[in-house]
Amino acid sequence: MYAKYVYLSGSTSVTIRNDIVAILTGETVVANLSVGCDKIKTTITSVIPAGWTVHDANAGVGNVVIKSPLADNASAFKYVGIYTGAAGIVLTIVYETFNAVNHTSTNQCIISADGTYNQRVSIVAGGTMHIFASARFVMLASFVDPLWGSSLNAGPSGCFERTRACPWDTVAAGYPPFLFCNLGSLANPTYNYSAEAPRFIDRVRTPKMSGFATLAGYTGPFGGATSADQTVGAMLSTLYGMQQRVPNNTPNDAMPFFPISFANTSFMPVPYGEISSLCDIWALPGGTHTNLTTVTKGGLDYLCLQAYDTTRMFVIRKG
Repeated sequence: MYAKYVYLSGSTSVTIRNDIVAILTGETVVANLSVGCDKIKTTITSVIPAGWTVHDANAGVGNVVIKSPLADNASAFKYVGIYTGAAGIVLTIVYETFNAVNHTSTNQCIISADGTYNQRVSIVAGGTMHIFASARFVMLASFVDPLWGSSLNAGPSGCFERTRACPWDTVAAGYPPFLFCNLGSLANPTYNYSAEAPRFIDRVRTPKMSGFATLAGYTGPFGGATSADQTVGAMLSTLYGMQQRVPNNTPNDAMPFFPISFANTSFMPVPYGEISSLCDIWALPGGTHTNLTTVTKGGLDYLCLQAYDTTRMFVIRKG
């Protein structure tokens, strides 16, 4: 699902949050959104259903918690709080679990509750929120003229489900296969840790959680010999420009999509998993596209999303 949600000057944080929650939980009719929505400019495309449901509508002041089942265990869930209780921001707060009776959580991703990693909102000027979701992820990207994305490295942010790449990481083991990520930080060539998981283990099986479960994004064997040389941010500098095109089976060229995996090499020498195959989000070579343009691959449309600066792009399935 992809929605371009435009809200009017004078909207309230409550109506903006409620509209975002409605879209993420399956609303596809723009006319059903609040009076704060600019219904002429707002669009919702739902080829792939949004895939989330309300878990706790009273999770705290300004907070509504939604949930979506895991790809490999339909009885377990990802939990995300859509929070607009502080001025000028909307948060996607990621929890391992959330008790809808007591309104309490376990293993909240610390940086997901930090406004600088999340998205801007202006109830004075109005603005646009680009909303992306499937049962595997939820992601927001804001535009409050002239500011794009989060205040930290100017990128989208949200909750993404990952594959289980490690032999210990089974469904029965019960570790949550999802994380919070700020794509602006992911694209920063000098900012290694761009994501955080609710909980995982290190090589000696010590649990890491809360502020200690940080992760860096990797794309594979590009760049130099050290792990920092192989991050997404480094790749966007190393593989740059239209010369990175590859021939396809016609006289035309194709643009490679690079998968995004996550690791903390201080804790584990291999990635914990990747988000691209589940969430259909990928990194592009730097300097090849512009923000919010459409790229077609395999007959499907993808939307380019700027992160960190105007040359660094990710692509995500458009609707």
